[in-house]
Amino acid sequence: MPAAVSTSLIDRLKAAKRLPSPPGTAVRVLELCRQEDTNVQQIADTIMSDPALSGRLLRYANSSIVGAGRQVTSVRNAVLLLGLRSVKLTALGFSIANPDFQPRCPGFEMQQFWAESFATAAIARRIAAELFNTDREEAFTAGLLAGIGRMAFAYGLPDEYSRVLETSRAGKALADAERGALGLDHVEFGGQLLEDWGLPEVLVQAVQRQSLPLEPGRSGTSAHALGQVVHVARRFAPLFASPGAVSAEVRDSTRRLVEDDLKLNKESWQRIAEEISSDYAQVAELFDTKLDGQASVFDLYAEAQEEATRVGVVAQLERTRALEENKDLLRRATTDALTGVANRAKFDERIEEAVAGVRRGHGHFALIMFDIDHFKKFNDTHGHDVGDFVLKHVARAAHATLREVDLLARYGGEEFIIVAPQTDRQGACTVAARVRKCIEDLRIDVNGQTLRVTISVGLALTSDYPEAPDVERIVVDVDKQLYLSKGAGRNTWSYLGQSASQLNRPTSAN
Repeated sequence: MPAAVSTSLIDRLKAAKRLPSPPGTAVRVLELCRQEDTNVQQIADTIMSDPALSGRLLRYANSSIVGAGRQVTSVRNAVLLLGLRSVKLTALGFSIANPDFQPRCPGFEMQQFWAESFATAAIARRIAAELFNTDREEAFTAGLLAGIGRMAFAYGLPDEYSRVLETSRAGKALADAERGALGLDHVEFGGQLLEDWGLPEVLVQAVQRQSLPLEPGRSGTSAHALGQVVHVARRFAPLFASPGAVSAEVRDSTRRLVEDDLKLNKESWQRIAEEISSDYAQVAELFDTKLDGQASVFDLYAEAQEEATRVGVVAQLERTRALEENKDLLRRATTDALTGVANRAKFDERIEEAVAGVRRGHGHFALIMFDIDHFKKFNDTHGHDVGDFVLKHVARAAHATLREVDLLARYGGEEFIIVAPQTDRQGACTVAARVRKCIEDLRIDVNGQTLRVTISVGLALTSDYPEAPDVERIVVDVDKQLYLSKGAGRNTWSYLGQSASQLNRPTSAN
């Protein structure tokens, strides 16, 4: 449908004051989203002005969805933990989502709408990094708002939309019924509405692109990838939100999505489905929404498998198993055998992709390199077996501090390197400091002795260059920062030619 038609409908509903508006808190969060120089206190103050939003954000920060591992007791600490950009996106979704709102539209089931919205958000966040290499918080917010066009129709056109819902219940596809009666469907209208509200362009485009066919393996813009995440999440959502009403046709469609498009084996899907079920329940709890009893999502999948087996899916399962074996071979080829983190080959591949992404305007990344201080002493004093033991523990501890989208690789010997995509200066400095501190706190028990380890860390950010640096230049630059840390006495991190002690030193008054 041409944009002019949807714009005309939005203008008509705005003129009649029948178009929903974002809550006041959401408007203030939107303003902060547009400001590159927003600081922690500004976003914390805005969130704290809304008690409901503050409570949701704190519960979110303390949930296993985030997995902070420690109690978060203040909004400011939640912002510091989650990161400024992630909090902006999360707060935006939380402030717009309002399960208490009830449009006067006969046949529009508000509880079911929010159940599906929460399921879509939980699914999108869980699969974003693991299956699509895209931002989890963007995916969560896009999933939460993906169906907002339906709510806007129910709010602005309650009588007309009631008739659309009746047509849909009679067997016609909802989108077809919407286009036939209103001139556009809820996906188009939802994208136009979010654009009218001034939401970030990547979220608007993700909502608009959710109806596009799934294109596994195709690279594209971040909005395209995000739209694909929402596409998958919307298709999975009925399994979690209303399992008792899922038809055999929908079960088989989602089975094919799992096996053919996402290339997941039985064990992988079962793990992901269990994680999503847990996340979904916690997201609903954030909004004080009680869910109906949930059936086992994996049981529904198993039923679909049995059905498919009866029509000759055995050959497909054999192909899936062969693919999994290939994935295992690839995993071993890109994993450091000693430490279990990525190897040099995997790092070389990822940083080439990251630099190419910067050149295409997909966002900047941070590069963090560190090595173990005085590592030769561990080998000379305790033997190489102990040295290997130390390497394993350091790699495990550093990896535990990172996000799912970050890559930790063994660069060589006792040197490690981290690629942190979509990371600003404050976030990168936080990661560098956190990695250094976690290794300093590490205690390694060997043969009745407790060994202590420290590291020297270097940091470089692509956003500090006038244009995207080539791979060799940024690696050389981060290595220089690491050796600056060594020269500053080790057990510190350095950035832009200054060690952490210099960066934190107060400046004298003029």
